[in-house]
Amino acid sequence: MKKLRTILTLFVITQFAIIKAEAQPEPVDFKQVENYFLKNDVKLVSGFNCWAIMNLAQYNKLFAPAKTASNKVTPPTFATQTVVAVAMPQTMRTTTVIIDKIEMSGSILQVHCRVVYGENLSYKMQPLTIATVDRMSFIKTIAFYNSDNKLIKAMPAK
Repeated sequence: MKKLRTILTLFVITQFAIIKAEAQPEPVDFKQVENYFLKNDVKLVSGFNCWAIMNLAQYNKLFAPAKTASNKVTPPTFATQTVVAVAMPQTMRTTTVIIDKIEMSGSILQVHCRVVYGENLSYKMQPLTIATVDRMSFIKTIAFYNSDNKLIKAMPAK
């Protein structure tokens, strides 16, 4: 009886260890996309506005290339990449939206972001960050989280 209890206890502990190991998110490499701005006709709500963009038509509906010294901007390659973006309404305070990390947990891509506030400005600025990740066919949901690890928005990856 004692042997059976020991075996049963070890089995239960092993099962919890397996569940815990499966639940650990894996880091995902991402790359910032530079030199694009949010188009003026995009309506924003207060706080974080999040997008998962799967094709060039969606991307071009939201963003336009910014003028640079070389006027060279490279759009994402949607055949191999998925775009995630986070914006906030225009503000007269230096505001930076940062993607701290992107992780994969099962079939959920988790995007963790935060906002950093700076000095007051005499003009309005548009806080925006855009990043690409390698396209993964098994991603079913893309979820955005704030710095307190609270869900901001989740959407199907399609």
